[in-house]
Amino acid sequence: MSRIRATRLAVYAVASLLAGGLLAGCGDTPSVSDDGSGRVLKKNDDYTVFERADGMRVELRYRSGRGLTERHRKDGDWSAERFVHRTKTEPCQGITVRGKGELVAVIADFAAYCRDGEPPMENVAVVGSGHELADWAAKGTKGGDGWEKIHFGKGSVEFQERWVSGTKTLTWTSGKGFGSQRSQYKPIRAGFLGTWKAEDGSHQLVFTQAGEGQPLLTISTLTGAPCTVEVPVYQVGSTSVEMRGEPRVTRGSKKRLCPPKPLETEYELKQDDGSLTLVDFTSSPRKELMRYERS
Repeated sequence: MSRIRATRLAVYAVASLLAGGLLAGCGDTPSVSDDGSGRVLKKNDDYTVFERADGMRVELRYRSGRGLTERHRKDGDWSAERFVHRTKTEPCQGITVRGKGELVAVIADFAAYCRDGEPPMENVAVVGSGHELADWAAKGTKGGDGWEKIHFGKGSVEFQERWVSGTKTLTWTSGKGFGSQRSQYKPIRAGFLGTWKAEDGSHQLVFTQAGEGQPLLTISTLTGAPCTVEVPVYQVGSTSVEMRGEPRVTRGSKKRLCPPKPLETEYELKQDDGSLTLVDFTSSPRKELMRYERS
C-alpha cells in the first residue's frame, strides 16, 4: 500500500473514533461521513467492505491469480460474487473504495511479487452504479504507480495519479463508461523556450511545449557528423531543466553533447535574458560543459 493511501486511511480512522462512529460487529472501525459519500466498514489487504449513504453495502475482494470481485447487499443476502476485473497477475495490498450518491469507485493494483515490495504493474479503476449496483465498469492500465485520488463529478468519476512531471487522469462518465487516459505535464519556464546555439557553433538546442503536452528538447549538430535527438525534459527548481526519458535519435547517431549524459547534467538559465549553460551537477564544484546564446 502506498504511503499516501496509508496516511489517508489513518486520518479516516482517527476521525471515526472522534465521532464515536463505531459499527458494532463489523470488525475494523468504519470511516464515517454525513455528506452522502458513505463509509468504509471493514478493510484489510485482501478486501474492503463499503456502505453507501443509502445503506447498500458492497464488498470488493482480491482473488489471487484470478482478479477482483464484487458482491453487494442492502436488506437481504449477499448477491452472487462476480468478477469485475480478471487478471492472473497477483494482487497488491489493499483496495480503495469511495462513494458518492449511488456511485461507488474502486482502485486496485496488481503486480508479480507486489506484496514482497515490488511496485504495481497493472492499475485498475472500477465504477459501480445504479440503485441496485447492477452496473459495473473496469479499466486496467499499465505503466503507472497506481491511481491515488478519486474525484466525483455530476454523473462522472475521475481517477488521478500525480508524479513529479505531471498528472495522469482517467474519467468514467455515466452512459459512456471509461474514456482514454489523459496526461497533463507541468510546463517548463517560458524563458527556456526557443532556439539556443552553442558558443562553439557545434550544435543547437530547441525547447518546445504544446498545451498540456510533455516539454521536449531537440538537439541537432550544426557541424561534423549528423546527429539529431529528441528527449523529454522536466524543470528542476526555478533555474534548471533536466532530461527525462530515453532520447530518440531522428538523424545520424549520438555524439558528444547530442545528447549529454542523463542523470548527470542539466541546462541552467538564471535569467530569461541571460545565457543558457549545460552543467555537470555531479562534479564538485559544478562543472560547466557548454554555454549557449539565444538564436
